Amino acid sequence: VARTGYTGEDGVEIALPATAAVALWQQLKVAGVQPCGLGARDTLRLEAGMSLYGSDMNETVTPLDSGLQWTVAWEPATRDFVGRAALQAQQDAGSAQFMTGLVLQGRGVLRGGQKVYQGEQLLGEVTSGTFSPSLQKSIAFARLSASVDAPIEVAIRDKRIAADVVKIPFMKNGKATF
Repeated sequence: VARTGYTGEDGVEIALPATAAVALWQQLKVAGVQPCGLGARDTLRLEAGMSLYGSDMNETVTPLDSGLQWTVAWEPATRDFVGRAALQAQQDAGSAQFMTGLVLQGRGVLRGGQKVYQGEQLLGEVTSGTFSPSLQKSIAFARLSASVDAPIEVAIRDKRIAADVVKIPFMKNGKATF
């Protein structure tokens, strides 16, 4: 049992032999544990501002472009690591992209891959999105060009819907942050 869950909520992950999984699940259900699935996990991690590998970050984008600069151990200045020179050059020049939060103003659900526009200018795209039951709004992470300012729109099924740019996380201690 390890407290390594990735939802922004208290929880645990359990590793056990496959042959013991069914019996353990039955015992947990009897004890009142409710199943939630990956959709709930994804909603919670988005609300808490936690990136997901393969959606919000991958091997083709730097931590600076993914809103993960806090994960780079720059100190001490003499510390060397693979990619430090490239990251330092990017930091010195200013990143061309940044991660931000979006809150949809109208109806619809934000999803990864949807394009974000300001007028006719393509600013970037949604990396992860969902409907937040806690906020009763559609929320998303988006990687945008650094020159963004409001108003913006997200293309959803050939229609553009207005969205607000907000800071991540969307929720902290059970309350909206925007």
